[in-house]
This record gives sequence, structure tokens and C-alpha cells, in this order.
Amino acid sequence: MLASFSSDELNSLKRPLGLLIEDGKVSKDTLEHMLKGAGMVISVGDATTERLVSLGLVPDIQIVDGRERRYARDEVKRMHRSEVRCSNPAGTVSKDAMDAIKKALILEKPVRVYVDGEEDLLGLAVLRLAPDGSIILYGQPLEGIVLLRVDEESRGRFKHLLSKLPI
Repeated sequence: MLASFSSDELNSLKRPLGLLIEDGKVSKDTLEHMLKGAGMVISVGDATTERLVSLGLVPDIQIVDGRERRYARDEVKRMHRSEVRCSNPAGTVSKDAMDAIKKALILEKPVRVYVDGEEDLLGLAVLRLAPDGSIILYGQPLEGIVLLRVDEESRGRFKHLLSKLPI
């Protein structure tokens, strides 16, 4: 079972869904301040995960696919205790990916979710499944890192897209 999205929906997802922290302003101090009081911290993307780890910030859940802007890349430094694997075709959110994220939420942290396919849209799955108070961090290509708080307000803004996800 897969959630597919129209080209209009995919285009709308190219804009930051939360607060854009510009590349030049991404620092350990800035991120620590913004993450203060967060429940879980969840990174989506290899470059974002690597950047956080390099700053000494290890996300509770790290969703990676071994690619950066469609090209294979070296694996992000191992900074996790548990791992889950799933398959997720490009431009979709699969039931397998949803199940992997559900499992990651209950495993001992930090957890790395390895995606065979593409992880780009899995921030939507995290928004649907993660508890309120969690923070999702993902890369905005050539601009910076986007920070999205998981709460009723953010879920409400994307209700139409979240309703398409397989449960």
C-alpha cells in the first residue's frame, strides 16, 4: 500500500513546511536553543543527519537512504543503538515505511531507519506518527535546515496530505 501525491502536492512540499534555519545560521548553539524542551528529535535525510551529528547533536530517530540529492554518498557516522529497514519508492510513502517509523518510535534510542528507495516524503509520516512535542529536522536543498514542531497545529496544516498516508 502506497500514498502517492499529485504534482501540485509534491510542488507544495518543496517549500519549507516549518521554520527555515539558513545554512549560515545553523550552529550547535542555535539548534540546542531551538530544540530545548523537545520530546523526540527526528532527522530526515543523510545530509541533515550528518550535519546534526557533526555538531554533537544525535537525533533520537535518523531517517536516511544513503543518497544526497539523488547521488550515492558515504554512510553517516554510526550514532545509533537500534536500526530498522524499509522500502519506500520515490515520490511516495509506503506502508512498509510507516511501519518502520512506528517501530522506530518504540525502540531504544537513538534509532536509524535505513530506507531502500527515497526518504524525502517520510517527514509526513513522522508528522502523522510522532508524539506532540517532537521536532522534525530536514534539509532544504541549498538553503538550510527546516525545523517542524509536531503538534495539532502543524498536523492541521497538512491534514489533506496526512489523510493519504497508509496506516
